[in-house]
Amino acid sequence: MAIYIGYLAAIMGTICWIPQAWKAWATHDTSGLSLPSNLMFLTTVSLWLLYGILITDWPLILANICAVTAMLIIVAAKLKYK
Repeated sequence: MAIYIGYLAAIMGTICWIPQAWKAWATHDTSGLSLPSNLMFLTTVSLWLLYGILITDWPLILANICAVTAMLIIVAAKLKYK
């Protein structure tokens, strides 16, 4: 049962960033986004991904692969569309 809770948390915690990444890239409007905050969160989810890999925890790995991808898109949009 715990593994299903982990996967559900992974899905919910990850999909919340997809609309932000999509909007930032599609509209080129990143004025409301903080680059330092997003870089800090990118670092955080990257460390969680590394931790998940080190302990072989698939919910952590999958969630943070998605989160790192979304955050990379947001940070790239912020840098490209200042």
